[in-house]
Amino acid sequence: MNTTRRIILSIAAICISIFVSAGNPDKVIRILAIGNSFSHDAVEQNLWELFHDDGTEVIIGNLYIGGCSLERHYNNSVTGEEAYSYRKIVDGKRTVTEKVPMLHGLLDEKWDYISLQQKSGISGLADTYEPFLKDLIAYIDSVLDYEPTYMFHMTWAYSQDADHNEFPKYDRDQMKMYSMILDAVGKAMEDNPSIKILIPSGTAIQNGRTSFLGDTFNRDGYHLDLAFGRYTAACTWYEAISGKNVRKNSYRPDTVDEKTAAACRTAAHKAVKHPWKVSIFK
Repeated sequence: MNTTRRIILSIAAICISIFVSAGNPDKVIRILAIGNSFSHDAVEQNLWELFHDDGTEVIIGNLYIGGCSLERHYNNSVTGEEAYSYRKIVDGKRTVTEKVPMLHGLLDEKWDYISLQQKSGISGLADTYEPFLKDLIAYIDSVLDYEPTYMFHMTWAYSQDADHNEFPKYDRDQMKMYSMILDAVGKAMEDNPSIKILIPSGTAIQNGRTSFLGDTFNRDGYHLDLAFGRYTAACTWYEAISGKNVRKNSYRPDTVDEKTAAACRTAAHKAVKHPWKVSIFK
C-alpha cells in the first residue's frame, strides 16, 4: 500500500471520529466488535472506563469466538451457527450470553461502530481476507436498516520468543510479521472503502516495544499482558473512535503504575497519529 494512500486513510479516519464525537456530545456511543481473543484483550476491560473518565457514555459489545478468522465469521453469518459468546458492557457491568448466532449481537443495539478483524496467525496474509471481509460487510448491511461506521482492528505481531504454531509463517520474525500485517490491512481497507476507521492496535503495541517496557506486551507470546498490554490496546480504541488525545485521559487500571500508563497512552496516541509505521520512544 503506497504512502499517499495510507496518509489519506489516516486523515479520513481522524476526521470521521472528530465529526461523530463533536456532532453527538450527549449521545450514547455503541461499539460492537466481531472478533476473537484479540478483541477480548482490547475492548472488554479498560475501554468503558476510558470513555467514562471523559464523561462519555458507551455500550460495548463483543461477538467472540476464540481464534476466529474472517472466513469463519462469514460462514457463520450464512449458516446462523450459534457459536458466539456475546459479551456486553453497560454502565461498567459485563454480561455474557453463550451460544448465540452473530445476528443476536448485530440486532441487540443500534451500533454506531462495528469492528472487524482477522485471526492473528493469518493477519499478515493478504489473500486470506477476501472475499470474506467484503461478503461479511455485505451481510451486515443486509440485516441492518441503518449504516454503522465500519472499523478494522489491526492486531499485533507476536513477541519475538513466541511459540505460536503460525509464527513460522513469518519466519519467526516479529518485524516481518508486523510489516506483513500493515500491508494486508492496508490492502483490505483499499478493497473495502466502507471501512472508515482503522484501529491500529498492532502499531501501538509495536510502539510500546520501543519504550523501556521492551518486548513484554504479551503474556504468552501472542495474547496481551493482562495489565499494561490490554490497557494499551484500549487506549488505541479510545482515541481512534473518540478523536480525543488519550494522553489527556486520567484513567488507568490499578495494576498499571503511572510511568507505565504514560508510556501506554503515548504508544496508542502515536499509533493513531501515525498508524502505518513504528514511532520510536526516545
